Amino acid sequence: MAVRNRSQYADTLHRPDPDSDEPEPACPVCYDDRADYTLVPVNAYRPHYDLCGYPQCFGGEDR
Repeated sequence: MAVRNRSQYADTLHRPDPDSDEPEPACPVCYDDRADYTLVPVNAYRPHYDLCGYPQCFGGEDR
């Protein structure tokens, strides 16, 4: 499973924060209080969405 912002402009999947009761990304992106996130299956969204590159999510360096 992954976390996706419900915004129509969202284009990135994030790893869910294991310490959160609500669907939120594990990376610093989740500090936006206005954002609303939902859990989605990675395989269904991967063809159209990028994977977050933060180390807390799906690897890579901080952007």
